[in-house]
Amino acid sequence: MKPLPDWRAQMRALEDVGDNLMRVWRPNSPTEAEIQDMNRLALSQLSSGYLCRVYTDASRPVFMPLWNYASNQGGPDPDYVYSTTEVDVDGVYEISGFRGTTRFVEITQQCYDILSTDYVDQAAPVAATHDLDDLQLGENGEFRVILSAERPDSHDGDWWQLDHRTRRLLMRKCSCDWRNEVDARVAINRLDDPGADMTPEQTARRFGEMAEWVEGTIGFDMKLARYYREHHGVNTFLRSQKIASIGGLPTQAYYDGIHEITDDEALIIETRIPDKIRYWQALVGDDRFCTIDWVNRQSSLNDHQAHIDSDGKFRAVISRLDPGVPNWLDKADYPWGMIQMRWNRANEYPDPTMIKVPFNQIRDHLPTDTPVITPELRAAQLRTRREDAQLRRIW
Repeated sequence: MKPLPDWRAQMRALEDVGDNLMRVWRPNSPTEAEIQDMNRLALSQLSSGYLCRVYTDASRPVFMPLWNYASNQGGPDPDYVYSTTEVDVDGVYEISGFRGTTRFVEITQQCYDILSTDYVDQAAPVAATHDLDDLQLGENGEFRVILSAERPDSHDGDWWQLDHRTRRLLMRKCSCDWRNEVDARVAINRLDDPGADMTPEQTARRFGEMAEWVEGTIGFDMKLARYYREHHGVNTFLRSQKIASIGGLPTQAYYDGIHEITDDEALIIETRIPDKIRYWQALVGDDRFCTIDWVNRQSSLNDHQAHIDSDGKFRAVISRLDPGVPNWLDKADYPWGMIQMRWNRANEYPDPTMIKVPFNQIRDHLPTDTPVITPELRAAQLRTRREDAQLRRIW
């Protein structure tokens, strides 16, 4: 029997990951800061790989944190707490917990395994998406639902059918008032199998896949950013069909664009707000499809955080420098990157517009009553934002 790889062998498999990714992202003379930025991103993906793939499996499922402020690859929505678990289509699972008061909680059955190496560069169909609000909720928001291919004969409570294609569950907990909304608490148990420890061979195999998976997922998202640049253009917005094909929420319309401006320029987004809508937001990311650090920067705004102008429209300014307006979307130092908006369960989907203007002429393109945000007020807002982000239950 061939011996399993030891620690050094596993580490050697990882040693070229950062360099390989850098050759794709910045092939010509990257700066030391860019190299360290990529190394940090690769490490964050590796940590997700351990938590969500090496630690747990379909026999002993646990909803593990997938994306958060320490791991922002893939353009995650800062208002969502994402978590995931692997499932077996032959299994019988019970999902239980407490609903909380967040805007919504949805659990998607994914027909691919985002934590394996075979999903990269393929479509990612969604088998089903379930909303906790469709369940029977107890007085304290308590719920229990069985997830299985067939309804158990003795079960007369809530039941979701487990699609024969499903490999993984992805949960999104949406909160807009980060400070005051109470996040859902959710557990999962497999009822038909008490669970067994992974064998040493299984653990070694999953650990051994991490180098390929880290390079594959980050490489996939770098290609995705370039896809939008090629197909959506620069400094424009278009409704995206791409996200729907790779696992986006079916109840949500996505608008994607690319920002590319200098420090003396800005982009102004303008849109009507639908009359009826469950949730909406806007964010900026970098050219690897990573959301800009939303804890320490105002790189996203949702319908609770945003200022709505006196004419009922939402206008936001994308720039590196602070324009002193409420709806600043801070793009940080990246020369170009992603822009996204989401309309969730709306009665209509307005197409946002975008214009590029000189930075010193921003207010010429905004309503005259747009408030002024001083540096002191901005600093106070960012401190509050940072505190609110940390008060969320991300695990």
